[in-house]
Amino acid sequence: MSNQKYEITDIAHEKYPFLHRIRALRDIGDRVKAGDLGGFAEREENLSFEPGDDAWIFDDAIAAGEGCVDKGSRLFGDATVCGNAYLTQNGSMSAHARAEGDAYIRGAALCGHARACGASTILNPAGETDLPILSDHCTVYGTVQGNVHVMGTTVILAGEVIRHNDPEALTIKDTARSIVRDPARDELKPYQPKEKEKKRAKDRGRDR
Repeated sequence: MSNQKYEITDIAHEKYPFLHRIRALRDIGDRVKAGDLGGFAEREENLSFEPGDDAWIFDDAIAAGEGCVDKGSRLFGDATVCGNAYLTQNGSMSAHARAEGDAYIRGAALCGHARACGASTILNPAGETDLPILSDHCTVYGTVQGNVHVMGTTVILAGEVIRHNDPEALTIKDTARSIVRDPARDELKPYQPKEKEKKRAKDRGRDR
């Protein structure tokens, strides 16, 4: 399949001359117009050019090595995806965030100087709206899943699993953990049977 989404230009990175800026060949999403310059890539495989995929590299961000950015994901600022790292499913990285090694990032956000290293997995479970966020100078080697904000200088070690799918966000900063709880959840509400319970009650009535 030919790349009709972008081209890799002759504009080399100042520090890493094997990287070159990309240029859009067509409008991409609502922020990129045909002819706009993007960030840096080493080769076409670093950024998806599948039809309908608006994944993009902005600013001075970098995708290099066997790193891959696809399925609506975006790099901003000086963020870097390298090694064999994979950013997918509307994931985003900004500022000086870095994904390296075999990091797998799905539907999550990395900012500040956050790093995803080794065989780390940072993901938003399918169907969930609350995504994991890595910020500040945190480093993740293990798994972070769900409504979790890792910040400060926190280190999640290889083999550690932080999984939290509750509506209230779990915040981990250094050695402290806290829950950001919505006061509305402390309010009691009248019982309202769910559809399955209504059907079960109706079926019981027929059996009598």
